[in-house]
Amino acid sequence: MLYLKKKYIFWPKTEDEYRAIKDGFKGYPNVIGAVDGTHIKLKVPANQHDSYIDRHQTYSINLMGICNAETLFTYVFVGYPRSAHDSRVFSNSALVRHIETYGKHIYFPNEEDHLIGDSAFPLRTWLMTPFSRRNNLTRRERHHNWCSSSDRVCIEHTFGILKGRWARLQYINTYSVRKAIEIATVACILHNFCYLNGDEWPAEEVEIRPEEDHVEENDREAFRRGEHKRNDIARNNFLVINRLQKIKRYTDKFISGAEEDRRLAAVPPWTLA
Repeated sequence: MLYLKKKYIFWPKTEDEYRAIKDGFKGYPNVIGAVDGTHIKLKVPANQHDSYIDRHQTYSINLMGICNAETLFTYVFVGYPRSAHDSRVFSNSALVRHIETYGKHIYFPNEEDHLIGDSAFPLRTWLMTPFSRRNNLTRRERHHNWCSSSDRVCIEHTFGILKGRWARLQYINTYSVRKAIEIATVACILHNFCYLNGDEWPAEEVEIRPEEDHVEENDREAFRRGEHKRNDIARNNFLVINRLQKIKRYTDKFISGAEEDRRLAAVPPWTLA
């Protein structure tokens, strides 16, 4: 089954494919995927306990995924211990290594395109994250976070559907980390296969993970460029919503006035005192 991974889990290639993905995300502009991680519990040999144990004294591996708005995986990376922070897992994925080696254009040919992730991920020009809640957020920043969160929920739905359909992912009864990685990867392949063949899963079967703290930034220049882009997006989105609200208020006032005019026109003038 693993040889089918490239056939069923693939990054967009054409401009039409990029456009179709972006059109699926309604709350945040120019999104070509939502990224997050989930945990797969398993048995681990005694000599690896320290690596794979978490604060709950359970053993698991991290499944990092990117999906589109239709809950279809476009990228998965499996295998890091659960104790590893999402940002560390992501930074060591082939996707990020390729971006750092060859440039972001191989995944993001258009400058305005990006992924969206929660605050556990590093802010980059190609990965937008929320404004930190540690600060007193402005209305514009709160609106930005809401737009991002409303679109980002699709990756949580995707993991929920994945584990709902393939119950073995709740706990893989094996001591082999390699086998667990293969099982999780095959489950992701089958997830896409089922979706592409019209075999959908109830949307209510979802997993919601608490958001992790903001990652400690180790590339200040990359963060600064990402911050500049995020500020532009937040400002432009907020201007748009303000304009729409003004138009709605004007329209409501106009409709209300027109209805009042019609009401008065239907009343004989001698009854108006």
